[in-house]
Amino acid sequence: MYQMEFYESVTETDKLIVRSMLRRYPKMKLTVDLLSGKERNERQQALYIDWKTKVEEIELAVNLIMDKEVKELIEYRFIKGHPRKAAVVKFRLVTDRSVDRWIDEGIESIASTLKLMGPIT
Repeated sequence: MYQMEFYESVTETDKLIVRSMLRRYPKMKLTVDLLSGKERNERQQALYIDWKTKVEEIELAVNLIMDKEVKELIEYRFIKGHPRKAAVVKFRLVTDRSVDRWIDEGIESIASTLKLMGPIT
């Protein structure tokens, strides 16, 4: 008998989409912040609404990461926009492979949340 999953499983494609979203996050957040306090033309307004929604969804998904270390690493690496090398140095108590594994866990958690909420189908 077929059993329906409550949470759809995350695919490698989903992870790639989330990784791309996280890489663009700092620019999207800065753009949203700069556009929020000024008059916008039609094109800017459409961009503002789209990116503001994406920024809020990413922030929500990151905040829902349960593992404290993984969440801290994802915030440092993607939300604050630091390169991988800086993350490895900051989290020097673990190996670089562990940092990569934690990043993958964080991306999977974010993808799961975004898939559940709808931005990733």
